[in-house]
Amino acid sequence: MPYPHLEPANEPARLLVMQKYGVQAALQEPVFQELTTLATHIFGLPMAFLSVVDSAYVDFPATHGVLGLRTLPRKAALCAMVVQQHATVVLNGISAGSDSPQRQTAQRFRMEFYAGAPLLVEQHYAVGALCLSDNQSRVFSAQEELVLNELAELISQVVVRRWQHLAEVGGARRWQATQQLVIEDARMLHLLIRHLRAQHTSSILHVVQRRLASLKKTVNGKLFSLLNADSPAYPCPSA
Repeated sequence: MPYPHLEPANEPARLLVMQKYGVQAALQEPVFQELTTLATHIFGLPMAFLSVVDSAYVDFPATHGVLGLRTLPRKAALCAMVVQQHATVVLNGISAGSDSPQRQTAQRFRMEFYAGAPLLVEQHYAVGALCLSDNQSRVFSAQEELVLNELAELISQVVVRRWQHLAEVGGARRWQATQQLVIEDARMLHLLIRHLRAQHTSSILHVVQRRLASLKKTVNGKLFSLLNADSPAYPCPSA
């Protein structure tokens, strides 16, 4: 059943946008699992997941470090708050809060910290969330929140790019090329983060922001890797 108290003002249009872009199917593509895993490396957290918030249920098509998280009633999912508020939500000490279905979910999956950024399609419609979690409370800085939002924006752009490609003649091939390039760049970024952490570099988030900007250029059709200044350009398929 729907949960009106959890719905944003644009709920009917939001649900139509979800259908238009095939968000549920899109987020099951391998690239989104790769970007979800990347989120755990960027923030040094054990859990990350992508959610799709439908009228009555929330599905989790990509997860890392959260066993058994597949589908929840909307009223029991923290991600429903992100969609309702159309903004990033950061929570600490979740299991000690008031008794509610969301608190029960936090206890079940041992979540004490939660941060979720909306996946915005066509700028106005929050179709789901990119979420981080930990089994202990932690400080989440303003810069971390900014990077989380930038990664969520990248994921949203990939969803739209997939829809654009698949609407074209021969677009399935172009989508697979785009997806593979994003996967490769995400893996390169993971390796770079590991290297910087081993060197005890304090500017990791600044580096990540620059690399995410490069990934957005990849998604927007400039299909070449900018993760290394000396890396060779990838050929750009016709749009």
